[in-house]
Amino acid sequence: MKVTYSGHNVKITDDLHAHILKRADKIEARFGGMHELNVVLKAEKHRFDAEMMITAPRVTFYAKSHTDEVVSALDSAADKIVSQIRRYKDRVKDRRNIAPHREVVARLNPSDEEAPLEVDATDTPAIVATQEKFASKPLTVAEAAIELQASNAAFLLFLNAETRQVNLLYEMAKGTYGWVEPLFA
Repeated sequence: MKVTYSGHNVKITDDLHAHILKRADKIEARFGGMHELNVVLKAEKHRFDAEMMITAPRVTFYAKSHTDEVVSALDSAADKIVSQIRRYKDRVKDRRNIAPHREVVARLNPSDEEAPLEVDATDTPAIVATQEKFASKPLTVAEAAIELQASNAAFLLFLNAETRQVNLLYEMAKGTYGWVEPLFA
């Protein structure tokens, strides 16, 4: 990792240099794979500003802090960066657990060129397999009910926009609907 720092109206002493490197090591321990860390320290009257920017593949973090002491400004900016890294890692982890929308649609809505399912007639009930279409975009339950009303179909299979799971909405009696949402334990 490349660490660059500069001071505007601030002299970078050996102690300050060591503190910057210590903070850089702490950040790198949290988020390996960083390319560059830029630190800019500024002094204006009785206030110190510290700016930190980290560049890494596909992401950049930036933090700025103003305090009365240069070390506390540097610490505060580093803490903000660590917080941003933690939130970023949580978002990435959450995205891995949710199947992408296109993948779910492709699995549930096979192409029209595929042949219908064939069932062997020995000792099994006759099953007629048809390929029904379903809503290709994520819908809320209310939107799915409106679409089911408009289609005059008996049921609608849709991707729930809130839970990102496949749900089933069916008409029970005139004006009332049943809703099936899978529960995965």
